[in-house]
Amino acid sequence: MLFLLLSAVAVVGAVFSPTQAQQDRIARASELYNFRPFLRADRPDYRNYALQTFTNYSAHSWPYDEASRTYYGFMGNRLSNGYDLYKWEETRAAGQTYGSAIFKPNEMYNLQWEKVYNSVVVLKDGYGSWGYSFVIGDNLIARFTPLTLSMTDFNGFRFDLSLPTFKATALASRIERPHTYQELPNVWAIEKTHFADDSTLLVGGRLQADAGIGSVGFNLTNSHVYRSTENNNSRKGILRPDQPLMDWVIVRFSDDSPRDGVAGASVQNVELILNGQKRSDIVPLVVSNSSGIQPQVGTVSSATGRFRATDYTLFSGHRLYYRGRDDVPLYSDYMVRRDHETGEDISKISNLKGILENFQIESPTEVLRADGDREVAFLYDLSAEPLVESVEIEAFLGNDYRVDVATLFEVNTRGKTYHARYKPTFYKAVLRAMDNPRDMSNFKKVRFAVGEDTGILVYSADASLTLPGLEVTAEYARSAVYSRFPAHMDRLPRFGSSPRFAKKDHAYFINATHWFRGGRLGAEAFSINPEYTTSFRTYLDEQNFKHTNLDGMLNDTVYWDLVEDNDDGDRFPDRRYGNVVGFTNDSAAFDLDGIHLNQDVDNDGLPEINRDGDDFPDYDEPFLMFDVEPNSYVYGLDRNNNDEPDLREDDGLVDYPYDPDHRGYHLFAQFDLTPQWSFAVGHYAVSRVAGPGRTKSTYALLGLDIRRVGGQRLLTFENNFRRVQDDIADEYLSVDEVADRSAVFTFRGLGDAVDLCGGNACPQWYLIQKPPIFSTTFVADLLEYQDSYVNESYVELEIKPVGDLHLVQRGHARFNWQQGGKLYNQTFQQDRRVDFWSTVTRLQWPIRWGKLSVTPQYKLMMLREIDRERNVAIRAENRSIPILRLQYALSSRTSLRGGLQGLGPLPYRLEDKTAKRKSFKQRTAFITLENSSKYFGYELITIVGVRKDKLEFDTPLGDGRDLDIMSLFVRGLIGFTDFGRPI
Repeated sequence: MLFLLLSAVAVVGAVFSPTQAQQDRIARASELYNFRPFLRADRPDYRNYALQTFTNYSAHSWPYDEASRTYYGFMGNRLSNGYDLYKWEETRAAGQTYGSAIFKPNEMYNLQWEKVYNSVVVLKDGYGSWGYSFVIGDNLIARFTPLTLSMTDFNGFRFDLSLPTFKATALASRIERPHTYQELPNVWAIEKTHFADDSTLLVGGRLQADAGIGSVGFNLTNSHVYRSTENNNSRKGILRPDQPLMDWVIVRFSDDSPRDGVAGASVQNVELILNGQKRSDIVPLVVSNSSGIQPQVGTVSSATGRFRATDYTLFSGHRLYYRGRDDVPLYSDYMVRRDHETGEDISKISNLKGILENFQIESPTEVLRADGDREVAFLYDLSAEPLVESVEIEAFLGNDYRVDVATLFEVNTRGKTYHARYKPTFYKAVLRAMDNPRDMSNFKKVRFAVGEDTGILVYSADASLTLPGLEVTAEYARSAVYSRFPAHMDRLPRFGSSPRFAKKDHAYFINATHWFRGGRLGAEAFSINPEYTTSFRTYLDEQNFKHTNLDGMLNDTVYWDLVEDNDDGDRFPDRRYGNVVGFTNDSAAFDLDGIHLNQDVDNDGLPEINRDGDDFPDYDEPFLMFDVEPNSYVYGLDRNNNDEPDLREDDGLVDYPYDPDHRGYHLFAQFDLTPQWSFAVGHYAVSRVAGPGRTKSTYALLGLDIRRVGGQRLLTFENNFRRVQDDIADEYLSVDEVADRSAVFTFRGLGDAVDLCGGNACPQWYLIQKPPIFSTTFVADLLEYQDSYVNESYVELEIKPVGDLHLVQRGHARFNWQQGGKLYNQTFQQDRRVDFWSTVTRLQWPIRWGKLSVTPQYKLMMLREIDRERNVAIRAENRSIPILRLQYALSSRTSLRGGLQGLGPLPYRLEDKTAKRKSFKQRTAFITLENSSKYFGYELITIVGVRKDKLEFDTPLGDGRDLDIMSLFVRGLIGFTDFGRPI
């Protein structure tokens, strides 16, 4: 009996004896079993942190908005205690609303993702000669080759792998709406996750094999529209679910070389092919007109009879920013002209005289010509067709033709005008004649399909070879843009039933250099065919994409560029659709910090032309103008002969290694005569593949470069003599050299401010700075070198002739002997000589007396361009800039500074002898007190000062250009004491 009792006690003891884990749980939960004698609930009590360490709430400090938690993997394995950082998920399942989601924490307020991680996280691993990295981020650099992929605003992820003989990269991005924009509520932006049903995807990869003497690479990039709620997506893309159905198809025939004015498109027997069948019963409206005509439709005042045109080629109240992609048909004028032909009264909705003079109804059965600026448009009405699956056009064409297609879709059935009822797409080039035929030798029947882009595929192979004395690089690339017509039956979409078609072309280049003792020989050949492209366009409803990276797109159209236009090579593409997190003007279509090519010599992120980072170029600002000049004073090789140095030219084109639609070769040799003297000769011939024009140039270059001990430049000289025949028009973008000082601030208008002020119009005091105050404009190539002999010289001298007196002297002269007579392209050139020269002189002499430093400076700039045949000055200006700088050290931290630009009777003087209204005198004075102190490990700089500015133009026009300003200012800067300083 006792044994049984002892056994029972042992069993009970074993059962109720806690294990270590149980003891831990009991210890943690012991407070649950403590007897509470009072009804009073325990609350945190007072603490004094005078001697104890201060503690705050755990994991609740900025920039984190919630407590960390433990995360587990898909298999239940513990990962970490922390926060969600990034997630991109693509799901395909029936019945879901969204299948694409991107999560980035607190992007609305730019906290963790933007401020803490700088929008980039990197995972890496490796050992020895192998390694990999996985990068997730915004505004990444993504480059394969200049013919396949080159982006600086890539948003997504990339994987890079490196092995001893192989390298590989794979990347992907949902390039459409890659951020969680939450400035306003949106159905596709919920909390911190950005959803999408239909969107645009970019994927790509590069594989590179390295050998001892070179490498071979293979590249593939694909971008396409997809729908995340469907499974049948293709790399060729789909049409968007809300893609409008097309009611009209407009086909325009024009002259592909309009400058010569002859032998343009010859058009015969144009036929519509609908669903594979010719439809001669659908008779087109055919209208001819001159290009560049302004719309002649609008309103006529019943009281005054005054006509006011409606320019429906504008969108959002301004011109489209797409260069070469902003052309829409004058469809409303065409249809109004047809109405007049049928007897309707159009006098109240149009300029009747302008309509009749500028638009002519043509017969579709006749042979039509489009020479010079004359163009012919065929308009096909498909609105009554119950079934449309495919649309094709067939025609007999000859000579130098160009064919563009646009479509119309109905947006308002009650629209009182055609431009209120319909909305157009941009014209898109579908066919171009090769070269510039004039004898109908290329007359043939052509056939092309009509549709909207859905995706693009670009792939290439590149190679490099390096041997002793020989370097070779080459690449061959192909592109295919996929399209399909938005098919429908009884006005219900049947997009999947329309056949796909593609526009394909190729590009290539090869460069070879042979090095030998005392020189080198080089050769290059290239062709960028006219239909080779790395861009495609898609429809997007603009109203659904406010406050996204697509805000600012126009005409419901966005162009996706795999190779961007980024001539200055910074983080902002020159032509962009806002993609940079953290920038308030992210919807801007321009480079946010300006386009400044080869103007950041010290690599500090600010160009020498704008070192203070404001909205004025430094050559137009007092004191700063001493060190910089406008591009018109800058010398550099000008291979395309448009008088803009290549090293500073912003061409407005995507950054292929050669210009699109160009084919040619280049041979050159360079000889090092002495350590200082060099001589080079060369010849290149370039022609447009489809467009008009050619360039031939044979040149000789003589150079001298003398430097001091340490490599500092002393004397530079170059003479360039060349024989040129160039009629290719190479326009470029130029910074306006006279800033608009009267437009520093502008009111936010009603139309674009309602979203920023809670849906209401912003008050009048709501001001924004107008960026940029100095803007860029396209400058036409005047074709001054169609047949010329040119000699161009440049010299630069930098010396200290006496003591600390510093002299810099630059001179640039160009003489263009234009050969008169009839040219190969049947145009005529006058026999004349055009001279250009400029000179810049800079003098400064720093003088020091104890704590006082005085630096007088003087700069003289002169520029002339003269037509010697007529003895007329095309450009003529002088700039005289006297400056006095003073500095007195009050203490080791505090100094007094002063400056005068314009000394008494010697003002800063700009004298423009060809445009006298630009001539002026300016006097500027300032005095500041500056203090530099250490503050919590930072360098704190405080400036207090006063400035006086007076500007007087020679010919006051009452336009408010004169200035008389007194300003007081206080400024504080904080910086890192060692960051950015030379080591």
